[in-house]
Amino acid sequence: MMETGNRDDVLALEDVRCHFPVRQGMLGEVRHLRAVDGVDLVLRPGQSLGLVGESGCGKSTLGRLACGLQRPTGGRVLFRGEPLPPAGAGSMAAGRIQMVFQDPFSSLDPRCPVGTSVEESLLAGKRPARKERRERVRDMFATVGLAGLERRYPHEFSGGQRQRIAVARALMTHPDLIVCDEPVSALDASVQAQILNLLRQVQEDFGPAYLFISHDLAVVGFMCPRILVMYLGRFVEEGPRERLLREPAHPYTRALLASVPSFEDLRDGKSPVRAPRQNIRGELPSPLDPPSGCRFHPRCPQATERCREEAPSWKELEPGWRVRCHLYA
Repeated sequence: MMETGNRDDVLALEDVRCHFPVRQGMLGEVRHLRAVDGVDLVLRPGQSLGLVGESGCGKSTLGRLACGLQRPTGGRVLFRGEPLPPAGAGSMAAGRIQMVFQDPFSSLDPRCPVGTSVEESLLAGKRPARKERRERVRDMFATVGLAGLERRYPHEFSGGQRQRIAVARALMTHPDLIVCDEPVSALDASVQAQILNLLRQVQEDFGPAYLFISHDLAVVGFMCPRILVMYLGRFVEEGPRERLLREPAHPYTRALLASVPSFEDLRDGKSPVRAPRQNIRGELPSPLDPPSGCRFHPRCPQATERCREEAPSWKELEPGWRVRCHLYA
């Protein structure tokens, strides 16, 4: 019998790996893209955990693993202590896990009123009567600030309004966990602030846990008390936002922090002012052929010979704050 995990944890990842076979060359040599390469995390009820990293680091793949939309090639993904069923077998834990994507328009049927698309989320598992479903849709549209607009079509809404619809659909089943994958990256800065404030209010009112994924450390810091930093399939730093945003330990985290707006601006719905971006030197290496040793060493201004030869282990800086970097060995 398969061992179960802690049922008090909404989500737990244990040494999770997700490698994709890729054929290359005229002979079709098979290599493996290491999108996620041995990660662990725990998310408890009502918590918000931020996952930050640049494009291509594997964070969206991790989000799909957390929802059961992608199966791991190694390790375990547990929801409430039980292994997640394969994609399609259980509809993301029967509605108890939901996802908010970067582009809500692509997930809305252009032929149907948006209220119909939101109502469909109630058809998995126990189906309320049609009258009750429609009443719940009306109530949820009011909750996200779109009262009376459920009969309109997707093209009649702005990007920010469509993201509000995506939030409404995610909330319909009263989920334990909502995975937010770059939910505001396609929006203007002032609209970003509105959606982020809505998501915070939703958590206060309904209590879901958030796994919040973004390339923007400022957005993640605004939403999440705890932050994980991901680079090329692995976590390199984890800790409370007060530490990561004021005195980041890993050189990669410091580079991400080079362009961060004021959180007060985000809270007040203003367009954030960003410092000039400081680019990390070099290109992100291919996950088909990750560097030996520390994966960040080809781009790190403080790299040593040890960094090139030996992968760093976790080093606890203080309770709840740890880093993978030889500078702290």
